[in-house]
Amino acid sequence: FYSGISSTYIPYRLLHLVWTSARHLAGYEQQDAHEFLIAALDLLHRHCIAGPNDRSGSSPHNCQCIIDQIFTGGLQSDVTCQMCNNVSTTIDPIWDISLDLGTRLYNGSNTTNISGYSNSPSNYDPTSLIDCLKRFTKPEHLGSLAKIKCSSCGCYQESTKQLTMKKLPIVACFHLKRFEHSTGYHKKISTYVSFPEELDMTPFMSSSKIQNGDINGCTKGLSCKNKYSLFSVVNHSGTIECGHYTCYIRQHKNQWFKCDDHLITRALPQEVLNSEG
Repeated sequence: FYSGISSTYIPYRLLHLVWTSARHLAGYEQQDAHEFLIAALDLLHRHCIAGPNDRSGSSPHNCQCIIDQIFTGGLQSDVTCQMCNNVSTTIDPIWDISLDLGTRLYNGSNTTNISGYSNSPSNYDPTSLIDCLKRFTKPEHLGSLAKIKCSSCGCYQESTKQLTMKKLPIVACFHLKRFEHSTGYHKKISTYVSFPEELDMTPFMSSSKIQNGDINGCTKGLSCKNKYSLFSVVNHSGTIECGHYTCYIRQHKNQWFKCDDHLITRALPQEVLNSEG
Protein backbone atom coordinates (compact mmCIF):
# COMPACT_ATOMS: atom_id res chain seq x y z
CA PHE A 1 0.00 0.00 0.00
CA TYR A 2 2.87 2.37 0.79
CA SER A 3 5.12 1.19 -2.08
CA GLY A 4 4.37 4.21 -4.25
CA ILE A 5 2.72 2.15 -7.00
CA SER A 6 -0.26 4.18 -8.16
CA SER A 7 -2.42 1.32 -9.38
CA THR A 8 -5.45 0.37 -7.29
CA TYR A 9 -4.71 -2.03 -4.43
CA ILE A 10 -7.41 -4.62 -3.74
CA PRO A 11 -6.73 -6.94 -0.75
CA TYR A 12 -8.86 -9.77 -2.16
CA ARG A 13 -6.25 -12.40 -1.21
CA LEU A 14 -6.45 -11.30 2.42
CA LEU A 15 -10.27 -11.39 2.27
CA HIS A 16 -10.16 -14.91 0.83
CA LEU A 17 -7.75 -16.07 3.53
CA VAL A 18 -10.04 -14.73 6.26
CA TRP A 19 -13.02 -16.42 4.62
CA THR A 20 -11.24 -19.79 4.50
CA SER A 21 -9.94 -19.40 8.07
CA ALA A 22 -13.13 -18.03 9.68
CA ARG A 23 -15.84 -19.65 7.59
CA HIS A 24 -18.69 -18.04 9.54
CA LEU A 25 -17.53 -14.71 8.04
CA ALA A 26 -17.52 -15.99 4.45
CA GLY A 27 -20.03 -14.81 1.89
CA TYR A 28 -21.80 -11.54 1.24
CA GLU A 29 -24.20 -11.32 4.16
CA GLN A 30 -23.73 -8.57 6.73
CA GLN A 31 -21.00 -9.43 9.24
CA ASP A 32 -19.62 -7.60 12.26
CA ALA A 33 -16.66 -5.31 11.47
CA HIS A 34 -15.06 -5.80 14.89
CA GLU A 35 -15.31 -9.58 14.59
CA PHE A 36 -13.71 -9.38 11.15
CA LEU A 37 -10.83 -7.25 12.48
CA ILE A 38 -10.03 -9.76 15.25
CA ALA A 39 -10.25 -12.67 12.77
CA ALA A 40 -7.88 -10.91 10.36
CA LEU A 41 -5.36 -10.10 13.11
CA ASP A 42 -5.51 -13.68 14.38
CA LEU A 43 -4.96 -15.04 10.87
CA LEU A 44 -1.93 -12.81 10.23
CA HIS A 45 -0.57 -13.55 13.70
CA ARG A 46 -0.77 -17.32 13.18
CA HIS A 47 0.84 -17.04 9.74
CA CYS A 48 3.71 -15.05 11.25
CA ILE A 49 4.24 -17.65 13.99
CA ALA A 50 4.36 -20.40 11.37
CA GLY A 51 6.66 -18.40 9.08
CA PRO A 52 10.35 -19.24 8.46
CA ASN A 53 11.63 -15.98 9.98
CA ASP A 54 10.00 -16.41 13.37
CA ARG A 55 12.55 -16.61 16.22
CA SER A 56 10.15 -17.08 19.11
CA GLY A 57 9.05 -20.62 18.34
CA SER A 58 5.39 -21.55 18.52
CA SER A 59 4.59 -19.78 21.78
CA PRO A 60 2.17 -16.88 21.13
CA HIS A 61 3.13 -15.27 24.46
CA ASN A 62 6.70 -14.64 23.26
CA CYS A 63 5.75 -13.68 19.73
CA GLN A 64 7.47 -10.65 18.17
CA CYS A 65 5.59 -10.70 14.87
CA ILE A 66 4.44 -7.45 13.25
CA ILE A 67 0.87 -7.94 14.53
CA ASP A 68 1.95 -8.29 18.16
CA GLN A 69 4.45 -5.43 17.88
CA ILE A 70 1.71 -3.07 16.69
CA PHE A 71 -1.61 -4.26 18.16
CA THR A 72 -0.89 -6.26 21.33
CA GLY A 73 -1.29 -4.62 24.72
CA GLY A 74 -1.30 -6.01 28.25
CA LEU A 75 -4.47 -5.89 30.38
CA GLN A 76 -3.87 -6.19 34.13
CA SER A 77 -6.55 -7.68 36.37
CA ASP A 78 -6.22 -7.14 40.13
CA VAL A 79 -8.51 -9.18 42.39
CA THR A 80 -8.43 -7.96 46.01
CA CYS A 81 -9.70 -10.11 48.87
CA GLN A 82 -12.14 -8.15 51.05
CA MET A 83 -11.05 -10.06 54.15
CA CYS A 84 -7.24 -9.78 54.09
CA ASN A 85 -6.63 -7.31 51.20
CA ASN A 86 -4.46 -9.86 49.42
CA VAL A 87 -4.11 -8.92 45.74
CA SER A 88 -3.97 -11.52 42.97
CA THR A 89 -2.70 -10.08 39.67
CA THR A 90 -2.88 -11.51 36.16
CA ILE A 91 -1.81 -9.88 32.90
CA ASP A 92 -3.41 -10.98 29.62
CA PRO A 93 -2.51 -9.98 26.05
CA ILE A 94 -5.26 -8.08 24.22
CA TRP A 95 -5.79 -6.72 20.71
CA ASP A 96 -8.66 -4.42 21.64
CA ILE A 97 -10.63 -2.95 24.53
CA SER A 98 -14.38 -3.70 24.46
CA LEU A 99 -16.32 -0.96 26.23
CA ASP A 100 -19.82 -1.40 27.66
CA LEU A 101 -22.33 1.37 26.99
CA GLY A 102 -24.48 0.35 29.97
CA THR A 103 -27.95 0.61 28.46
CA ARG A 104 -30.81 0.36 30.99
CA LEU A 105 -34.33 -0.95 30.53
CA TYR A 106 -37.18 1.07 32.01
CA ASN A 107 -40.31 -0.66 33.30
CA GLY A 108 -42.60 1.84 34.98
CA SER A 109 -40.86 3.10 38.10
CA ASN A 110 -38.34 0.26 38.09
CA THR A 111 -35.00 0.48 36.33
CA THR A 112 -33.02 -2.55 35.26
CA ASN A 113 -29.41 -2.11 34.28
CA ILE A 114 -28.65 -4.94 31.86
CA SER A 115 -24.92 -4.22 31.96
CA GLY A 116 -24.76 -5.30 35.61
CA TYR A 117 -23.89 -1.89 37.04
CA SER A 118 -25.85 -0.34 39.88
CA ASN A 119 -28.19 2.48 38.98
CA SER A 120 -26.32 5.22 40.85
CA PRO A 121 -25.60 8.66 39.34
CA SER A 122 -21.96 7.72 38.79
CA ASN A 123 -23.02 4.72 36.70
CA TYR A 124 -25.29 6.42 34.19
CA ASP A 125 -24.78 5.76 30.52
CA PRO A 126 -21.42 7.06 29.29
CA THR A 127 -21.39 9.98 26.87
CA SER A 128 -17.72 9.93 25.90
CA LEU A 129 -14.86 7.52 25.30
CA ILE A 130 -13.28 8.85 28.51
CA ASP A 131 -16.47 7.93 30.42
CA CYS A 132 -16.29 4.42 28.98
CA LEU A 133 -12.64 4.03 30.01
CA LYS A 134 -13.37 5.32 33.53
CA ARG A 135 -16.13 2.74 33.86
CA PHE A 136 -13.87 0.02 32.40
CA THR A 137 -11.11 0.69 34.97
CA LYS A 138 -13.39 1.27 37.97
CA PRO A 139 -13.13 -1.31 40.80
CA GLU A 140 -16.05 -3.75 40.69
CA HIS A 141 -17.38 -5.61 43.73
CA LEU A 142 -17.88 -9.22 42.64
CA GLY A 143 -20.48 -9.99 45.32
CA SER A 144 -21.36 -13.06 47.38
CA LEU A 145 -22.35 -15.14 44.35
CA ALA A 146 -18.91 -14.83 42.76
CA LYS A 147 -16.56 -15.60 45.61
CA ILE A 148 -12.97 -16.40 44.67
CA LYS A 149 -10.61 -18.60 46.64
CA CYS A 150 -8.02 -16.37 48.28
CA SER A 151 -4.47 -17.74 48.20
CA SER A 152 -3.75 -16.01 51.52
CA CYS A 153 -6.93 -16.87 53.47
CA GLY A 154 -7.14 -20.32 51.92
CA CYS A 155 -10.91 -20.11 51.50
CA TYR A 156 -13.53 -18.46 49.31
CA GLN A 157 -14.03 -14.77 50.02
CA GLU A 158 -15.82 -11.81 48.49
CA SER A 159 -13.49 -9.64 46.45
CA THR A 160 -13.19 -6.63 44.16
CA LYS A 161 -11.78 -6.67 40.65
CA GLN A 162 -10.12 -3.85 38.77
CA LEU A 163 -8.86 -3.74 35.18
CA THR A 164 -6.05 -1.41 34.09
CA MET A 165 -3.59 -1.22 31.22
CA LYS A 166 -0.20 -2.70 32.05
CA LYS A 167 1.19 -2.25 28.54
CA LEU A 168 -0.12 -0.07 25.74
CA PRO A 169 0.00 -1.16 22.09
CA ILE A 170 1.27 1.09 19.31
CA VAL A 171 -2.23 1.05 17.80
CA ALA A 172 -5.07 1.00 20.32
CA CYS A 173 -8.44 -0.35 19.15
CA PHE A 174 -11.53 0.60 21.16
CA HIS A 175 -14.69 -1.41 20.53
CA LEU A 176 -17.98 0.18 21.59
CA LYS A 177 -20.45 -2.63 22.33
CA ARG A 178 -23.43 -1.19 20.45
CA PHE A 179 -25.13 -4.52 19.73
CA GLU A 180 -27.01 -5.57 22.85
CA HIS A 181 -27.96 -9.25 23.23
CA SER A 182 -29.84 -10.48 26.28
CA THR A 183 -32.77 -12.79 26.94
CA GLY A 184 -35.53 -11.77 24.55
CA TYR A 185 -33.83 -8.42 23.93
CA HIS A 186 -31.81 -7.55 20.83
CA LYS A 187 -31.09 -3.95 20.02
CA LYS A 188 -28.54 -1.61 18.55
CA ILE A 189 -27.46 1.14 20.96
CA SER A 190 -27.24 4.39 18.98
CA THR A 191 -26.18 6.61 21.89
CA TYR A 192 -23.73 9.28 20.76
CA VAL A 193 -20.34 8.71 22.38
CA SER A 194 -17.85 11.51 21.79
CA PHE A 195 -14.18 10.74 21.22
CA PRO A 196 -11.17 13.10 21.01
CA GLU A 197 -8.58 13.63 18.29
CA GLU A 198 -5.87 13.19 20.94
CA LEU A 199 -6.23 10.67 23.77
CA ASP A 200 -3.98 10.35 26.83
CA MET A 201 -4.16 6.86 28.35
CA THR A 202 -1.96 7.65 31.37
CA PRO A 203 -4.87 7.82 33.88
CA PHE A 204 -5.90 4.28 32.91
CA MET A 205 -2.48 2.70 33.34
CA SER A 206 -1.69 0.24 36.15
CA SER A 207 1.12 2.57 37.25
CA SER A 208 -1.46 5.36 37.83
CA LYS A 209 -3.39 3.46 40.52
CA ILE A 210 -3.38 4.85 44.04
CA GLN A 211 -3.93 2.96 47.27
CA ASN A 212 -7.74 2.87 47.32
CA GLY A 213 -7.92 1.55 43.78
CA ASP A 214 -8.92 4.85 42.20
CA ILE A 215 -7.19 6.09 39.09
CA ASN A 216 -4.79 8.99 39.54
CA GLY A 217 -5.97 11.82 37.30
CA CYS A 218 -2.77 13.85 37.59
CA THR A 219 -1.52 15.05 34.22
CA LYS A 220 1.86 16.43 35.22
CA GLY A 221 4.93 15.03 33.51
CA LEU A 222 3.04 12.71 31.18
CA SER A 223 4.98 10.49 28.83
CA CYS A 224 4.29 10.86 25.10
CA LYS A 225 4.17 7.08 24.75
CA ASN A 226 0.76 7.06 26.46
CA LYS A 227 -0.76 9.55 24.03
CA TYR A 228 -2.65 8.56 20.90
CA SER A 229 -3.82 10.36 17.77
CA LEU A 230 -7.10 9.36 16.14
CA PHE A 231 -6.39 7.33 13.01
CA SER A 232 -9.64 5.72 11.90
CA VAL A 233 -13.29 5.36 12.89
CA VAL A 234 -15.63 2.56 11.84
CA ASN A 235 -19.34 3.41 11.65
CA HIS A 236 -22.44 1.26 11.34
CA SER A 237 -25.73 2.54 9.93
CA GLY A 238 -29.00 0.65 10.16
CA THR A 239 -30.36 -1.81 12.70
CA ILE A 240 -29.02 -4.94 14.38
CA GLU A 241 -30.72 -7.08 11.69
CA CYS A 242 -29.72 -5.03 8.64
CA GLY A 243 -27.17 -2.31 8.09
CA HIS A 244 -24.03 -1.04 6.41
CA TYR A 245 -20.45 -0.33 7.53
CA THR A 246 -18.36 2.68 6.48
CA CYS A 247 -15.00 3.90 7.69
CA TYR A 248 -13.19 7.20 8.13
CA ILE A 249 -9.41 7.00 7.75
CA ARG A 250 -6.70 9.61 8.21
CA GLN A 251 -3.88 9.84 5.69
CA HIS A 252 -2.02 12.89 7.00
CA LYS A 253 -2.46 15.27 9.95
CA ASN A 254 -5.89 16.60 8.98
CA GLN A 255 -6.56 14.78 5.72
CA TRP A 256 -9.49 12.44 6.25
CA PHE A 257 -11.29 10.16 3.81
CA LYS A 258 -14.60 8.33 4.04
CA CYS A 259 -14.57 4.79 2.68
CA ASP A 260 -18.00 3.56 1.59
CA ASP A 261 -17.35 0.35 -0.32
CA HIS A 262 -15.85 1.44 -3.67
CA LEU A 263 -16.66 5.11 -3.07
CA ILE A 264 -13.89 7.07 -1.33
CA THR A 265 -14.45 10.78 -0.67
CA ARG A 266 -12.74 13.50 1.34
CA ALA A 267 -14.10 14.23 4.81
CA LEU A 268 -13.70 17.05 7.32
CA PRO A 269 -12.22 16.31 10.77
CA GLN A 270 -15.40 17.58 12.43
CA GLU A 271 -17.48 15.18 10.34
CA VAL A 272 -15.39 12.34 11.73
CA LEU A 273 -15.75 13.53 15.35
CA ASN A 274 -19.53 13.90 14.95
CA SER A 275 -19.98 10.35 13.66
CA GLU A 276 -21.57 7.63 15.77
CA GLY A 277 -18.43 5.54 16.05
